[in-house]
Amino acid sequence: MRLSFRPPHPPRDRTDAVEILLPLPGAGPEAEGPDRDAARAGRDAVDRVEADLVRAARALAVAARDGCAETAAAAAEAATLTRGLDALAEGTDRAGAQGRSLGAGADTLAEEAGSLAGVLVQAGRHVERADAQSRILEAEWASAAQDAARAVEAMATLARQANRLALSATVEAARAGASGGPLWQMAQEVKLLSGDAARAVEEMRIVSRRLSGPGGAATAAVAASLACLRPAFATTGAAAEAQAARARRLAGEARDLAACAGGLGRDAATALAAAGGATRCLESAESVGAGVASLAGGLAGRTVTALRQAEIGDRRVHDRYPVDLAVRVGNWGVGRVLDLGRGGLLLCPPEGCGPSPGARLSLDVRGIGRLQVQVVGASPRGLHCALLDPASEARMRDALVAVEEENRPLIAAATGGAGAVAAALEQAVSAGRLAREALFDTTYRPVAGIEPPHYLTAAVPVLEDILPPILEPLLLADPRTAFCIAVDRNGYAPVHNRAQAQAPRTGEPAWNALHARQRRLYDDRIGLSAARSTRAFLVQACPQDDSGRPPLREVSCPIRVHGRHWGALRMAFRI
Repeated sequence: MRLSFRPPHPPRDRTDAVEILLPLPGAGPEAEGPDRDAARAGRDAVDRVEADLVRAARALAVAARDGCAETAAAAAEAATLTRGLDALAEGTDRAGAQGRSLGAGADTLAEEAGSLAGVLVQAGRHVERADAQSRILEAEWASAAQDAARAVEAMATLARQANRLALSATVEAARAGASGGPLWQMAQEVKLLSGDAARAVEEMRIVSRRLSGPGGAATAAVAASLACLRPAFATTGAAAEAQAARARRLAGEARDLAACAGGLGRDAATALAAAGGATRCLESAESVGAGVASLAGGLAGRTVTALRQAEIGDRRVHDRYPVDLAVRVGNWGVGRVLDLGRGGLLLCPPEGCGPSPGARLSLDVRGIGRLQVQVVGASPRGLHCALLDPASEARMRDALVAVEEENRPLIAAATGGAGAVAAALEQAVSAGRLAREALFDTTYRPVAGIEPPHYLTAAVPVLEDILPPILEPLLLADPRTAFCIAVDRNGYAPVHNRAQAQAPRTGEPAWNALHARQRRLYDDRIGLSAARSTRAFLVQACPQDDSGRPPLREVSCPIRVHGRHWGALRMAFRI
Protein backbone atom coordinates (compact mmCIF):
# COMPACT_ATOMS: atom_id res chain seq x y z
CA MET A 1 0.00 0.00 0.00
CA ARG A 2 1.33 3.41 -0.97
CA LEU A 3 0.68 6.26 1.43
CA SER A 4 0.79 9.75 -0.05
CA PHE A 5 -0.98 13.08 0.26
CA ARG A 6 -4.00 13.61 -2.01
CA PRO A 7 -6.69 16.26 -2.52
CA PRO A 8 -9.80 15.61 -0.42
CA HIS A 9 -12.02 14.10 -3.13
CA PRO A 10 -12.34 10.43 -4.17
CA PRO A 11 -10.88 9.20 -7.48
CA ARG A 12 -13.27 8.93 -10.38
CA ASP A 13 -11.18 6.77 -12.69
CA ARG A 14 -9.27 3.50 -12.67
CA THR A 15 -5.82 4.95 -11.99
CA ASP A 16 -3.90 3.74 -8.96
CA ALA A 17 -4.17 7.12 -7.26
CA VAL A 18 -4.64 6.93 -3.51
CA GLU A 19 -6.55 9.57 -1.57
CA ILE A 20 -4.92 9.65 1.87
CA LEU A 21 -4.06 11.72 4.92
CA LEU A 22 -0.63 12.95 5.86
CA PRO A 23 1.60 10.18 7.28
CA LEU A 24 1.00 9.37 10.94
CA PRO A 25 3.59 10.82 13.34
CA GLY A 26 6.69 8.70 13.48
CA ALA A 27 5.68 6.61 10.50
CA GLY A 28 7.65 6.41 7.28
CA PRO A 29 11.19 5.50 6.35
CA GLU A 30 12.36 9.06 6.97
CA ALA A 31 11.46 8.97 10.69
CA GLU A 32 15.06 8.33 11.72
CA GLY A 33 18.43 9.03 10.12
CA PRO A 34 20.58 11.96 9.03
CA ASP A 35 19.09 12.10 5.54
CA ARG A 36 15.45 12.20 6.60
CA ASP A 37 14.92 15.79 5.39
CA ALA A 38 16.26 15.02 1.92
CA ALA A 39 14.27 11.78 1.74
CA ARG A 40 11.10 13.56 2.87
CA ALA A 41 11.65 16.30 0.29
CA GLY A 42 12.09 13.68 -2.44
CA ARG A 43 8.93 11.80 -1.47
CA ASP A 44 6.97 15.04 -1.24
CA ALA A 45 8.14 15.95 -4.74
CA VAL A 46 6.96 12.53 -5.94
CA ASP A 47 3.62 13.20 -4.22
CA ARG A 48 3.23 16.49 -6.08
CA VAL A 49 4.16 14.92 -9.42
CA GLU A 50 1.75 12.07 -8.80
CA ALA A 51 -1.05 14.48 -7.85
CA ASP A 52 -0.45 16.56 -10.98
CA LEU A 53 -0.44 13.44 -13.14
CA VAL A 54 -3.69 12.18 -11.63
CA ARG A 55 -5.39 15.56 -12.04
CA ALA A 56 -4.20 15.81 -15.64
CA ALA A 57 -5.33 12.26 -16.34
CA ARG A 58 -8.74 12.97 -14.83
CA ALA A 59 -9.14 16.18 -16.82
CA LEU A 60 -8.11 14.40 -20.01
CA ALA A 61 -10.43 11.49 -19.26
CA VAL A 62 -13.34 13.87 -18.59
CA ALA A 63 -12.62 15.76 -21.82
CA ALA A 64 -12.36 12.48 -23.72
CA ARG A 65 -15.63 11.23 -22.21
CA ASP A 66 -17.34 14.51 -23.13
CA GLY A 67 -15.90 14.25 -26.62
CA CYS A 68 -17.10 10.66 -26.83
CA ALA A 69 -20.59 11.74 -25.79
CA GLU A 70 -20.64 14.51 -28.40
CA THR A 71 -19.28 12.28 -31.13
CA ALA A 72 -21.77 9.57 -30.13
CA ALA A 73 -24.62 12.10 -30.46
CA ALA A 74 -23.22 13.30 -33.79
CA ALA A 75 -22.86 9.69 -34.92
CA ALA A 76 -26.49 9.03 -33.96
CA GLU A 77 -27.59 12.10 -35.93
CA ALA A 78 -25.45 11.02 -38.87
CA ALA A 79 -26.98 7.55 -38.67
CA THR A 80 -30.46 9.12 -38.67
CA LEU A 81 -29.46 11.26 -41.65
CA THR A 82 -28.13 8.16 -43.36
CA ARG A 83 -31.43 6.36 -42.85
CA GLY A 84 -33.30 9.44 -44.16
CA LEU A 85 -31.06 9.65 -47.21
CA ASP A 86 -31.50 5.95 -47.78
CA ALA A 87 -35.28 6.38 -47.67
CA LEU A 88 -34.95 9.43 -49.97
CA ALA A 89 -32.89 7.42 -52.44
CA GLU A 90 -35.51 4.69 -52.43
CA GLY A 91 -38.27 7.31 -52.84
CA THR A 92 -36.49 8.98 -55.76
CA ASP A 93 -36.04 5.59 -57.41
CA ARG A 94 -39.76 4.94 -57.04
CA ALA A 95 -40.55 8.48 -58.26
CA GLY A 96 -38.30 7.99 -61.28
CA ALA A 97 -39.98 4.68 -62.12
CA GLN A 98 -43.43 6.25 -61.67
CA GLY A 99 -42.40 9.25 -63.81
CA ARG A 100 -41.22 6.96 -66.57
CA SER A 101 -44.44 4.95 -66.33
CA LEU A 102 -46.52 8.14 -66.36
CA GLY A 103 -44.61 9.40 -69.40
CA ALA A 104 -45.26 6.15 -71.26
CA GLY A 105 -48.97 6.33 -70.33
CA ALA A 106 -49.15 9.96 -71.42
CA ASP A 107 -47.51 9.07 -74.73
CA THR A 108 -50.10 6.34 -75.25
CA LEU A 109 -52.90 8.76 -74.33
CA ALA A 110 -51.53 11.36 -76.76
CA GLU A 111 -51.42 8.79 -79.54
CA GLU A 112 -54.96 7.61 -78.80
CA ALA A 113 -56.25 11.20 -78.54
CA GLY A 114 -54.56 12.05 -81.85
CA SER A 115 -56.15 9.00 -83.46
CA LEU A 116 -59.56 10.00 -82.06
CA ALA A 117 -59.14 13.53 -83.42
CA GLY A 118 -58.35 12.08 -86.86
CA VAL A 119 -61.40 9.83 -86.69
CA LEU A 120 -63.59 12.76 -85.70
CA VAL A 121 -62.26 14.90 -88.56
CA GLN A 122 -63.00 12.08 -91.00
CA ALA A 123 -66.44 11.63 -89.48
CA GLY A 124 -67.07 15.38 -89.89
CA ARG A 125 -66.23 15.14 -93.56
CA HIS A 126 -68.65 12.25 -93.94
CA VAL A 127 -71.32 14.25 -92.14
CA GLU A 128 -70.76 17.17 -94.48
CA ARG A 129 -71.16 14.89 -97.48
CA ALA A 130 -74.25 13.28 -95.94
CA ASP A 131 -75.65 16.73 -95.21
CA ALA A 132 -75.18 17.76 -98.83
CA GLN A 133 -76.77 14.57 -100.07
CA SER A 134 -79.64 14.96 -97.61
CA ARG A 135 -80.31 18.43 -98.92
CA ILE A 136 -80.34 17.09 -102.50
CA LEU A 137 -82.64 14.27 -101.37
CA GLU A 138 -84.92 16.78 -99.66
CA ALA A 139 -85.19 18.80 -102.91
CA GLU A 140 -85.79 15.69 -104.99
CA TRP A 141 -88.36 14.52 -102.48
CA ALA A 142 -90.21 17.81 -102.71
CA SER A 143 -90.06 17.66 -106.51
CA ALA A 144 -91.38 14.10 -106.48
CA ALA A 145 -94.21 15.19 -104.20
CA GLN A 146 -95.11 17.97 -106.61
CA ASP A 147 -94.94 15.60 -109.60
CA ALA A 148 -97.12 13.14 -107.73
CA ALA A 149 -99.65 15.88 -107.01
CA ARG A 150 -99.74 16.87 -110.69
CA ALA A 151 -100.14 13.21 -111.69
CA VAL A 152 -103.00 12.86 -109.22
CA GLU A 153 -104.73 15.90 -110.64
CA ALA A 154 -104.26 14.57 -114.20
CA MET A 155 -105.60 11.18 -113.25
CA ALA A 156 -108.54 12.80 -111.45
CA THR A 157 -109.31 14.81 -114.60
CA LEU A 158 -109.09 11.63 -116.66
CA ALA A 159 -111.40 9.83 -114.24
CA ARG A 160 -113.95 12.63 -114.43
CA GLN A 161 -113.83 12.63 -118.23
CA ALA A 162 -114.21 8.84 -118.28
CA ASN A 163 -117.20 9.14 -116.00
CA ARG A 164 -118.83 11.79 -118.25
CA LEU A 165 -118.06 9.60 -121.25
CA ALA A 166 -119.79 6.63 -119.57
CA LEU A 167 -122.85 8.78 -118.77
CA SER A 168 -122.94 10.04 -122.34
CA ALA A 169 -122.63 6.46 -123.74
CA THR A 170 -125.39 5.28 -121.49
CA VAL A 171 -127.71 8.07 -122.61
CA GLU A 172 -126.95 7.37 -126.26
CA ALA A 173 -127.47 3.64 -125.80
CA ALA A 174 -130.88 4.35 -124.29
CA ARG A 175 -131.81 6.52 -127.23
CA ALA A 176 -130.68 3.90 -129.71
CA GLY A 177 -132.84 1.24 -128.23
CA ALA A 178 -132.29 -2.23 -129.51
CA SER A 179 -129.53 -1.18 -131.77
CA GLY A 180 -127.68 0.48 -128.93
CA GLY A 181 -126.38 -2.78 -127.43
CA PRO A 182 -122.74 -2.27 -128.40
CA LEU A 183 -122.91 1.27 -127.23
CA TRP A 184 -124.39 0.06 -123.95
CA GLN A 185 -121.56 -2.40 -123.54
CA MET A 186 -118.96 0.29 -124.24
CA ALA A 187 -120.73 2.56 -121.74
CA GLN A 188 -120.37 -0.17 -119.08
CA GLU A 189 -116.74 -0.71 -119.82
CA VAL A 190 -116.07 3.00 -119.68
CA LYS A 191 -117.93 3.17 -116.38
CA LEU A 192 -115.73 0.41 -114.98
CA LEU A 193 -112.65 2.26 -116.26
CA SER A 194 -113.91 5.44 -114.61
CA GLY A 195 -114.28 3.61 -111.25
CA ASP A 196 -110.79 2.14 -111.54
CA ALA A 197 -109.43 5.58 -112.34
CA ALA A 198 -111.22 7.10 -109.33
CA ARG A 199 -109.69 4.46 -107.02
CA ALA A 200 -106.25 5.03 -108.56
CA VAL A 201 -106.64 8.73 -108.01
CA GLU A 202 -107.48 8.14 -104.35
CA GLU A 203 -104.42 5.93 -103.84
CA MET A 204 -102.23 8.48 -105.58
CA ARG A 205 -103.56 11.18 -103.26
CA ILE A 206 -102.59 9.05 -100.27
CA VAL A 207 -99.07 8.64 -101.69
CA SER A 208 -98.83 12.32 -102.43
CA ARG A 209 -99.87 13.20 -98.91
CA ARG A 210 -97.20 10.85 -97.58
CA LEU A 211 -94.56 12.40 -99.78
CA SER A 212 -95.49 15.90 -98.83
CA GLY A 213 -96.22 15.09 -95.14
CA PRO A 214 -94.21 12.71 -92.88
CA GLY A 215 -91.72 11.77 -95.58
CA GLY A 216 -90.82 15.37 -96.26
CA ALA A 217 -90.64 16.13 -92.54
CA ALA A 218 -88.34 13.13 -91.97
CA THR A 219 -86.12 14.21 -94.82
CA ALA A 220 -85.99 17.71 -93.34
CA ALA A 221 -85.27 16.29 -89.87
CA VAL A 222 -82.41 14.19 -91.20
CA ALA A 223 -81.00 17.21 -92.94
CA ALA A 224 -81.32 19.29 -89.73
CA SER A 225 -79.69 16.54 -87.63
CA LEU A 226 -76.82 16.27 -90.02
CA ALA A 227 -76.44 20.04 -89.92
CA CYS A 228 -76.24 19.91 -86.07
CA LEU A 229 -73.70 17.08 -86.15
CA ARG A 230 -71.17 19.15 -88.09
CA PRO A 231 -70.31 21.62 -85.23
CA ALA A 232 -70.47 18.78 -82.67
CA PHE A 233 -67.93 16.76 -84.62
CA ALA A 234 -65.78 19.87 -85.07
CA THR A 235 -65.87 20.68 -81.32
CA THR A 236 -65.10 17.08 -80.34
CA GLY A 237 -62.24 16.91 -82.82
CA ALA A 238 -60.75 20.14 -81.45
CA ALA A 239 -61.09 18.79 -77.90
CA ALA A 240 -59.36 15.58 -78.96
CA GLU A 241 -56.54 17.59 -80.53
CA ALA A 242 -56.19 19.68 -77.35
CA GLN A 243 -56.22 16.52 -75.23
CA ALA A 244 -53.50 15.00 -77.40
CA ALA A 245 -51.41 18.18 -77.01
CA ARG A 246 -51.86 18.14 -73.21
CA ALA A 247 -51.00 14.45 -73.09
CA ARG A 248 -47.82 15.09 -75.11
CA ARG A 249 -46.93 17.95 -72.74
CA LEU A 250 -47.67 15.70 -69.74
CA ALA A 251 -45.44 13.00 -71.21
CA GLY A 252 -42.60 15.52 -71.57
CA GLU A 253 -43.06 16.73 -67.98
CA ALA A 254 -43.15 13.12 -66.75
CA ARG A 255 -39.88 12.40 -68.56
CA ASP A 256 -38.36 15.55 -67.04
CA LEU A 257 -39.61 14.42 -63.62
CA ALA A 258 -38.06 11.00 -64.12
CA ALA A 259 -34.76 12.64 -65.15
CA CYS A 260 -34.87 14.94 -62.09
CA ALA A 261 -35.70 12.00 -59.85
CA GLY A 262 -32.78 10.07 -61.33
CA GLY A 263 -30.45 13.02 -60.68
CA LEU A 264 -31.81 13.42 -57.17
CA GLY A 265 -31.35 9.69 -56.61
CA ARG A 266 -27.72 9.92 -57.70
CA ASP A 267 -27.20 12.94 -55.43
CA ALA A 268 -28.93 11.07 -52.60
CA ALA A 269 -26.68 8.06 -53.19
CA THR A 270 -23.61 10.32 -53.11
CA ALA A 271 -24.89 12.00 -49.93
CA LEU A 272 -25.67 8.58 -48.48
CA ALA A 273 -22.12 7.42 -49.12
CA ALA A 274 -20.78 10.65 -47.59
CA ALA A 275 -23.09 10.27 -44.57
CA GLY A 276 -21.95 6.67 -44.15
CA GLY A 277 -18.35 7.80 -44.27
CA ALA A 278 -19.10 10.54 -41.73
CA THR A 279 -20.79 8.01 -39.48
CA ARG A 280 -17.78 5.71 -39.68
CA CYS A 281 -15.46 8.65 -38.98
CA LEU A 282 -17.54 9.65 -35.97
CA GLU A 283 -17.57 6.08 -34.71
CA SER A 284 -13.81 5.99 -35.15
CA ALA A 285 -13.56 9.31 -33.32
CA GLU A 286 -15.71 7.93 -30.51
CA SER A 287 -13.49 4.87 -30.32
CA VAL A 288 -10.41 7.09 -30.34
CA GLY A 289 -11.93 9.22 -27.57
CA ALA A 290 -12.63 6.14 -25.49
CA GLY A 291 -9.09 4.98 -26.19
CA VAL A 292 -7.72 8.37 -25.13
CA ALA A 293 -9.72 8.22 -21.89
CA SER A 294 -8.50 4.69 -21.23
CA LEU A 295 -4.95 5.65 -22.22
CA ALA A 296 -5.02 8.65 -19.92
CA GLY A 297 -6.10 6.52 -16.98
CA GLY A 298 -3.66 3.77 -17.87
CA LEU A 299 -0.76 6.18 -18.39
CA ALA A 300 -1.41 7.89 -15.07
CA GLY A 301 -1.70 4.52 -13.34
CA ARG A 302 1.52 3.26 -14.94
CA THR A 303 3.36 6.45 -14.03
CA VAL A 304 2.08 6.41 -10.46
CA THR A 305 3.02 2.74 -10.15
CA ALA A 306 6.52 3.46 -11.44
CA LEU A 307 6.96 6.42 -9.09
CA ARG A 308 5.71 4.54 -6.04
CA GLN A 309 7.90 1.52 -6.70
CA ALA A 310 11.03 3.69 -7.01
CA GLU A 311 13.22 4.19 -3.97
CA ILE A 312 12.55 7.92 -3.78
CA GLY A 313 8.76 7.52 -3.91
CA ASP A 314 8.22 4.40 -1.78
CA ARG A 315 6.55 5.30 1.52
CA ARG A 316 6.16 1.74 2.70
CA VAL A 317 7.55 1.09 6.16
CA HIS A 318 6.72 -2.63 6.27
CA ASP A 319 6.36 -5.35 3.69
CA ARG A 320 2.85 -6.35 2.67
CA TYR A 321 1.53 -9.86 2.01
CA PRO A 322 -1.57 -10.69 -0.05
CA VAL A 323 -4.33 -12.53 1.81
CA ASP A 324 -8.06 -13.11 1.45
CA LEU A 325 -9.73 -12.92 4.87
CA ALA A 326 -13.33 -12.27 5.80
CA VAL A 327 -13.85 -9.22 8.03
CA ARG A 328 -16.85 -7.68 9.74
CA VAL A 329 -16.77 -3.91 9.40
CA GLY A 330 -18.66 -2.44 12.38
CA ASN A 331 -22.40 -2.52 11.55
CA TRP A 332 -21.83 -2.33 7.77
CA GLY A 333 -21.52 -6.05 7.15
CA VAL A 334 -18.84 -8.43 5.88
CA GLY A 335 -15.96 -7.36 3.63
CA ARG A 336 -12.57 -8.78 2.68
CA VAL A 337 -8.99 -8.04 3.76
CA LEU A 338 -6.75 -8.23 0.66
CA ASP A 339 -3.29 -7.67 2.14
CA LEU A 340 -1.60 -7.33 5.54
CA GLY A 341 1.47 -5.60 6.92
CA ARG A 342 2.78 -4.65 10.31
CA GLY A 343 1.47 -1.13 9.91
CA GLY A 344 -1.96 -1.75 8.40
CA LEU A 345 -4.07 -3.55 5.81
CA LEU A 346 -6.01 -3.18 2.54
CA LEU A 347 -9.78 -3.48 3.06
CA CYS A 348 -12.39 -4.26 0.43
CA PRO A 349 -15.42 -2.84 2.27
CA PRO A 350 -18.95 -4.26 2.13
CA GLU A 351 -21.42 -2.68 -0.24
CA GLY A 352 -22.61 0.72 0.93
CA CYS A 353 -19.58 1.31 3.18
CA GLY A 354 -17.55 4.23 1.86
CA PRO A 355 -15.83 6.13 4.69
CA SER A 356 -13.62 9.02 3.69
CA PRO A 357 -9.92 9.27 4.63
CA GLY A 358 -9.60 10.00 8.35
CA ALA A 359 -12.55 7.83 9.42
CA ARG A 360 -11.98 5.28 12.18
CA LEU A 361 -13.29 1.74 11.84
CA SER A 362 -13.58 -1.24 14.12
CA LEU A 363 -12.78 -4.48 12.30
CA ASP A 364 -13.24 -8.09 13.36
CA VAL A 365 -10.88 -10.07 11.06
CA ARG A 366 -11.21 -13.85 10.88
CA GLY A 367 -8.13 -15.52 12.43
CA ILE A 368 -6.78 -12.23 13.82
CA GLY A 369 -9.45 -10.67 16.02
CA ARG A 370 -10.55 -7.09 16.75
CA LEU A 371 -8.51 -4.32 15.11
CA GLN A 372 -8.92 -0.57 15.42
CA VAL A 373 -7.91 1.18 12.19
CA GLN A 374 -8.01 4.57 10.53
CA VAL A 375 -8.73 4.98 6.83
CA VAL A 376 -5.67 6.73 5.37
CA GLY A 377 -6.30 6.18 1.68
CA ALA A 378 -8.85 5.13 -0.93
CA SER A 379 -8.11 3.66 -4.34
CA PRO A 380 -9.92 1.46 -6.85
CA ARG A 381 -8.42 -1.53 -5.01
CA GLY A 382 -10.09 -0.63 -1.69
CA LEU A 383 -9.50 1.27 1.57
CA HIS A 384 -5.94 1.60 2.87
CA CYS A 385 -6.05 1.41 6.66
CA ALA A 386 -3.42 2.05 9.37
CA LEU A 387 -3.45 0.41 12.83
CA LEU A 388 -4.30 2.78 15.68
CA ASP A 389 -3.47 1.14 19.02
CA PRO A 390 -0.81 -1.20 20.49
CA ALA A 391 -3.32 -4.02 20.97
CA SER A 392 -4.15 -4.03 17.25
CA GLU A 393 -0.44 -3.92 16.38
CA ALA A 394 0.24 -6.90 18.68
CA ARG A 395 -2.55 -8.95 17.09
CA MET A 396 -1.25 -8.06 13.63
CA ARG A 397 2.32 -9.14 14.55
CA ASP A 398 1.05 -12.48 15.82
CA ALA A 399 -0.98 -13.04 12.64
CA LEU A 400 1.92 -12.08 10.37
CA VAL A 401 4.19 -14.75 11.89
CA ALA A 402 2.26 -17.49 10.07
CA VAL A 403 1.91 -15.40 6.89
CA GLU A 404 5.64 -14.63 6.77
CA GLU A 405 6.49 -18.25 7.47
CA GLU A 406 4.25 -19.36 4.56
CA ASN A 407 5.90 -16.89 2.16
CA ARG A 408 9.51 -17.34 3.35
CA PRO A 409 10.43 -20.23 0.99
CA LEU A 410 8.82 -18.45 -1.96
CA ILE A 411 10.76 -15.27 -1.19
CA ALA A 412 13.97 -17.25 -0.76
CA ALA A 413 13.50 -18.92 -4.16
CA ALA A 414 12.84 -15.59 -5.90
CA THR A 415 15.75 -13.89 -4.13
CA GLY A 416 18.16 -16.67 -5.11
CA GLY A 417 16.91 -16.66 -8.69
CA ALA A 418 17.27 -12.89 -9.00
CA GLY A 419 20.82 -13.14 -7.67
CA ALA A 420 21.66 -15.88 -10.19
CA VAL A 421 20.28 -13.84 -13.11
CA ALA A 422 22.13 -10.73 -11.94
CA ALA A 423 25.40 -12.67 -11.68
CA ALA A 424 24.96 -14.16 -15.16
CA LEU A 425 24.24 -10.75 -16.70
CA GLU A 426 27.20 -9.14 -14.93
CA GLN A 427 29.47 -11.92 -16.18
CA ALA A 428 28.21 -11.49 -19.78
CA VAL A 429 28.80 -7.74 -19.61
CA SER A 430 32.26 -8.13 -18.04
CA ALA A 431 33.26 -10.72 -20.65
CA GLY A 432 32.16 -8.44 -23.47
CA ARG A 433 29.57 -10.93 -24.64
CA LEU A 434 26.79 -8.42 -23.99
CA ALA A 435 27.26 -4.68 -24.24
CA ARG A 436 25.95 -2.67 -21.29
CA GLU A 437 24.05 -0.37 -23.65
CA ALA A 438 22.42 -3.38 -25.34
CA LEU A 439 21.38 -4.84 -21.96
CA PHE A 440 19.64 -1.65 -20.94
CA ASP A 441 18.26 -1.00 -24.45
CA THR A 442 14.60 0.09 -24.29
CA THR A 443 14.12 0.57 -28.03
CA TYR A 444 11.46 -2.08 -28.53
CA ARG A 445 11.18 -2.90 -32.22
CA PRO A 446 7.79 -4.48 -33.03
CA VAL A 447 7.72 -7.74 -34.97
CA ALA A 448 5.26 -7.48 -37.87
CA GLY A 449 2.40 -9.94 -38.28
CA ILE A 450 2.26 -11.30 -34.72
CA GLU A 451 -0.59 -10.84 -32.25
CA PRO A 452 -0.32 -10.03 -29.41
CA PRO A 453 2.55 -7.67 -30.31
CA HIS A 454 6.11 -8.98 -29.96
CA TYR A 455 9.21 -6.84 -29.72
CA LEU A 456 12.93 -7.22 -30.21
CA THR A 457 15.84 -5.44 -28.49
CA ALA A 458 19.58 -5.50 -29.00
CA ALA A 459 20.04 -7.88 -26.03
CA VAL A 460 17.51 -10.56 -27.07
CA PRO A 461 19.93 -12.95 -28.88
CA VAL A 462 22.27 -13.13 -25.87
CA LEU A 463 19.47 -13.23 -23.28
CA GLU A 464 17.88 -16.18 -25.09
CA ASP A 465 21.10 -18.09 -24.36
CA ILE A 466 21.72 -16.86 -20.81
CA LEU A 467 18.28 -16.88 -19.16
CA PRO A 468 16.68 -20.31 -19.92
CA PRO A 469 19.37 -22.37 -18.09
CA ILE A 470 18.61 -20.31 -14.96
CA LEU A 471 14.82 -19.94 -15.24
CA GLU A 472 13.87 -23.50 -16.22
CA PRO A 473 15.42 -25.18 -13.10
CA LEU A 474 13.73 -22.60 -10.87
CA LEU A 475 10.38 -23.41 -12.52
CA LEU A 476 10.82 -27.15 -12.00
CA ALA A 477 12.15 -26.92 -8.43
CA ASP A 478 8.70 -26.34 -6.87
CA PRO A 479 5.55 -27.98 -8.36
CA ARG A 480 3.54 -24.96 -7.23
CA THR A 481 5.48 -22.63 -9.56
CA ALA A 482 3.31 -21.43 -12.45
CA PHE A 483 5.95 -19.36 -14.23
CA CYS A 484 9.40 -17.88 -13.64
CA ILE A 485 10.54 -15.04 -15.92
CA ALA A 486 13.00 -12.18 -15.91
CA VAL A 487 11.73 -8.78 -17.08
CA ASP A 488 13.37 -5.41 -17.53
CA ARG A 489 12.20 -2.23 -15.79
CA ASN A 490 9.39 -1.79 -18.34
CA GLY A 491 8.01 -5.31 -17.94
CA TYR A 492 9.60 -6.67 -21.13
CA ALA A 493 10.19 -10.45 -21.04
CA PRO A 494 12.76 -11.48 -23.67
CA VAL A 495 12.17 -15.19 -22.96
CA HIS A 496 9.49 -17.28 -21.27
CA ASN A 497 9.25 -20.78 -19.86
CA ARG A 498 8.92 -23.70 -22.23
CA ALA A 499 6.20 -25.16 -20.04
CA GLN A 500 4.10 -22.04 -20.77
CA ALA A 501 4.34 -22.45 -24.53
CA GLN A 502 1.00 -22.23 -26.34
CA ALA A 503 0.43 -24.82 -29.05
CA PRO A 504 -0.36 -23.38 -32.48
CA ARG A 505 -4.05 -23.29 -33.38
CA THR A 506 -5.50 -25.34 -36.23
CA GLY A 507 -4.50 -23.85 -39.57
CA GLU A 508 -1.55 -21.88 -38.17
CA PRO A 509 1.97 -22.58 -39.38
CA ALA A 510 4.04 -24.86 -37.17
CA TRP A 511 6.27 -22.12 -35.76
CA ASN A 512 7.82 -22.24 -32.29
CA ALA A 513 4.78 -21.88 -30.02
CA LEU A 514 6.98 -20.59 -27.20
CA HIS A 515 7.06 -17.25 -29.04
CA ALA A 516 3.39 -16.76 -28.10
CA ARG A 517 4.48 -15.61 -24.62
CA GLN A 518 8.07 -14.39 -24.92
CA ARG A 519 9.32 -11.09 -26.32
CA ARG A 520 6.24 -9.35 -24.93
CA LEU A 521 5.62 -6.37 -22.65
CA TYR A 522 3.85 -7.36 -19.44
CA ASP A 523 3.18 -3.81 -18.30
CA ASP A 524 -0.10 -4.14 -16.44
CA ARG A 525 -0.30 -2.91 -12.83
CA ILE A 526 1.05 -6.12 -11.33
CA GLY A 527 3.77 -6.54 -13.96
CA LEU A 528 4.93 -2.94 -13.79
CA SER A 529 4.92 -2.96 -9.97
CA ALA A 530 7.13 -6.04 -10.01
CA ALA A 531 9.46 -4.63 -12.68
CA ARG A 532 9.91 -1.24 -11.00
CA SER A 533 10.04 -2.28 -7.33
CA THR A 534 13.36 -1.69 -5.61
CA ARG A 535 12.40 -3.34 -2.32
CA ALA A 536 14.15 -6.57 -1.36
CA PHE A 537 11.01 -8.43 -2.45
CA LEU A 538 7.41 -7.71 -3.42
CA VAL A 539 4.56 -10.16 -2.88
CA GLN A 540 1.39 -9.62 -4.95
CA ALA A 541 -1.84 -11.49 -5.61
CA CYS A 542 -2.69 -12.24 -9.24
CA PRO A 543 -6.47 -12.68 -9.51
CA GLN A 544 -8.11 -15.16 -11.87
CA ASP A 545 -8.14 -13.88 -15.46
CA ASP A 546 -10.57 -14.34 -18.33
CA SER A 547 -8.75 -17.44 -19.58
CA GLY A 548 -9.74 -19.34 -16.44
CA ARG A 549 -6.25 -19.37 -14.93
CA PRO A 550 -6.52 -19.89 -11.15
CA PRO A 551 -5.41 -17.11 -8.75
CA LEU A 552 -1.66 -16.92 -8.24
CA ARG A 553 0.68 -15.45 -5.66
CA GLU A 554 3.62 -13.69 -7.24
CA VAL A 555 6.95 -12.91 -5.62
CA SER A 556 9.34 -10.57 -7.40
CA CYS A 557 12.86 -9.47 -6.52
CA PRO A 558 14.88 -6.71 -8.20
CA ILE A 559 17.78 -7.56 -10.51
CA ARG A 560 20.76 -5.18 -10.36
CA VAL A 561 23.65 -5.31 -12.80
CA HIS A 562 26.78 -3.62 -11.48
CA GLY A 563 24.60 -1.59 -9.10
CA ARG A 564 22.11 -0.45 -11.77
CA HIS A 565 18.50 -1.60 -11.55
CA TRP A 566 17.81 -3.67 -14.70
CA GLY A 567 14.46 -5.25 -13.83
CA ALA A 568 13.10 -8.09 -11.72
CA LEU A 569 12.67 -11.84 -11.42
CA ARG A 570 8.96 -12.74 -11.28
CA MET A 571 7.91 -16.09 -9.83
CA ALA A 572 4.21 -16.98 -9.59
CA PHE A 573 2.93 -19.80 -7.34
CA ARG A 574 -0.39 -21.60 -7.30
CA ILE A 575 -2.27 -21.15 -4.03
